[in-house]
Amino acid sequence: MPGVYLDGLTALHGWDELLVDPPADLAPAARAHLPQLAELEAEWSALAHGNCIVHGDLRADNMVRDHHLGVTFVDWAHATTGPACIDAASLAPQLILAGHAPADVAGLLRDHPATASSPETTTVFLAALTGHWHGNARQPAPPGAPGLRAYQHRAAAAGLAILGYRMS
Repeated sequence: MPGVYLDGLTALHGWDELLVDPPADLAPAARAHLPQLAELEAEWSALAHGNCIVHGDLRADNMVRDHHLGVTFVDWAHATTGPACIDAASLAPQLILAGHAPADVAGLLRDHPATASSPETTTVFLAALTGHWHGNARQPAPPGAPGLRAYQHRAAAAGLAILGYRMS
């Protein structure tokens, strides 16, 4: 999740600012649910705490696959502690970006032990993460990261696709 850089998980937000001044190009699904998304996001700081080690930046380029040893997670610069569902939930938009159907990914979240045991926290985290992507995607590109904002736009759309299943 380039650009998430968790200073503690509570830093994730974006819907709160978009609610105050919704941009004209905000996705129709986001616009239709903006108050509900901002409300979910507001719950995040109360749920962000936990005692599990959280990678905090899981995505394909932070995983190295070895045919004999399996997958190794790398780049632990943003590791923190938090709820057990965070890393599994943060992979959901990544799976959509990789071409998996949102309905299938929603089913994985429903059935995965880490997310099934705390569905409310999972949904609230996904709302906060997606809001973070939506808000930051509209900022100027930081030096040395020319593709970051385009990635955040795509990730925000993937997050909304998952939230459509979780909020219905």
